[in-house]
Amino acid sequence: MKNNKCAFFQFLALYKSQGLGHDSDGILGLSPHKDMKKKKLHYLWSLKDNQIIDRAMVSFSITSREMGETPYALFGGYNSTQIVGGAEGLKTFKNFENWLGTWALEGQGMFYGGKAMQKPGEDTSYPAIIDTGSSQLSIPPDVFEKIRSEWSQALPNLDCTSDKTFCHVKESCEDVAPKVKPVGFQMSDYVFEINPE
Repeated sequence: MKNNKCAFFQFLALYKSQGLGHDSDGILGLSPHKDMKKKKLHYLWSLKDNQIIDRAMVSFSITSREMGETPYALFGGYNSTQIVGGAEGLKTFKNFENWLGTWALEGQGMFYGGKAMQKPGEDTSYPAIIDTGSSQLSIPPDVFEKIRSEWSQALPNLDCTSDKTFCHVKESCEDVAPKVKPVGFQMSDYVFEINPE
């Protein structure tokens, strides 16, 4: 075993396990410090700088008991068997510097059924922040208004009045899916598409 040690970094101690699953051991925060002078205090960079791992990266295998597999985090690499297309299926992106001071992709465009709601290269780019702790998609107000208009034509019972930033309909997903079109997001020159199903 190597005789390397990590640089000093701080842990935030949790005194309540409220909201954690039965088999959870705890929470490990991996967000880099916004002050680049304190980069050395980051867990991943500390592991890399001390040659414990080759690459400052972490990958997650997120599974459930029903899938018969155990979830895990892999520091310094990734399991290529879990990637569509293997290692060649990976996409890399540069950080899009933004006024929020967070890590983000460049949100260049949005499409609804192939129709541009936000035109890449013409409309303003926005920081696209990937938040694994949320299942919501937040988009700029002007883009939201365009897609809301498209949804209203397909779904006459669409309610966007009780909350101006959120629309919903009192129908089952099975009934709604055939009426709406795929939504595409162009982030850092790559289009990610979400189908209604």
